[in-house]
Amino acid sequence: MSAPPSSSSSSSASSSTTNIMLAIFEKKTAAVDLYRPVRSYIAFNYSEREAQNLEDDLRALRDLRSDLENPAKQPSPTARRDLLQSYFRALCVVETRFPISPDKDHVNAVTFTWHDAFKQKHKASQQNIHLEKAAVLFNLGAVYSQIGLTHDRSTVEGRRQAVQAFIGAAGAFAYLRDNAAAKASMGSSTTVDVSVECAGMLERLMLAQAQECVFENTIAKGSTPGVCAKISRQVGLYYEEALAALNVVPLNQHFDKGWISHVQLKAAFFYAEACYRYGLELHEKEEIAEEIARLKSGISTLSEAKKSTKGAPAQLLDAINKLEANINRNLDRAVKENDRVYLMRVPSP
Repeated sequence: MSAPPSSSSSSSASSSTTNIMLAIFEKKTAAVDLYRPVRSYIAFNYSEREAQNLEDDLRALRDLRSDLENPAKQPSPTARRDLLQSYFRALCVVETRFPISPDKDHVNAVTFTWHDAFKQKHKASQQNIHLEKAAVLFNLGAVYSQIGLTHDRSTVEGRRQAVQAFIGAAGAFAYLRDNAAAKASMGSSTTVDVSVECAGMLERLMLAQAQECVFENTIAKGSTPGVCAKISRQVGLYYEEALAALNVVPLNQHFDKGWISHVQLKAAFFYAEACYRYGLELHEKEEIAEEIARLKSGISTLSEAKKSTKGAPAQLLDAINKLEANINRNLDRAVKENDRVYLMRVPSP
């Protein structure tokens, strides 16, 4: 019987990554008056009486848009979330009855202007409601991501709430991708942040962070190495999908190197963490050759990822170094045991 592999703590290096997650900043917009153009459209196409009957609704729409333009009016992310949800519902009602577009028979005196969240010098201006809806959905996803970071993930309840927030963010970005991004990206005036590609990448990133919270909870509960390995691998897969989108057009020239390094290191970290956890399970089963192969694969992945660390936070790099040390320690032990006891042929990793 071989000695158990080294595990310096129940959470390996994962506890060091706490709070190293990404939140998205909201898009900024220019002021716009919806009240007068929409009211004039109603009075002209329906009647003045109809416009008067809808006066309260029109004022509410105006106030929602005004609050949207001034984030300071909602000091908390949850208040901001509620505002964005209310305004998006109002836009959906407006769209069905009072279409906003350059068409001469529509509300055509409104121009929406929104800045790119990641490159604020870039902006889009369009005379249609599609850009407005896309931007609101983007900001809803952004605010959910900010809410996710406010929760204390050192507690069970905090981790649960963070999972829900990141899933909410993923849902907003998925809805943007599937229902608004393509329409908002039509024409010459558009920004990358509300493109189908960017919305899809952000959905994957938020799913990765939600799953990472699940992993933290799994570790805290003392789950078996096999269960921890499976969940860690899923975290890594989500990060890998986000990274794949970041590495191709149109996103590969749009994000800071630190952002890309963060996602790349997270993908490598959770792949290696899965190898480490699975290695613990294999050791218990005395499947030493397979354990050696898995641990070598984890080390190789971490070594490659560490070549591209520009802009990455020191805390994340420290977590990677600790995990690498744990894997190396277990790998050295497994190799010695195999040489002395098992004499198994190690498969290629």
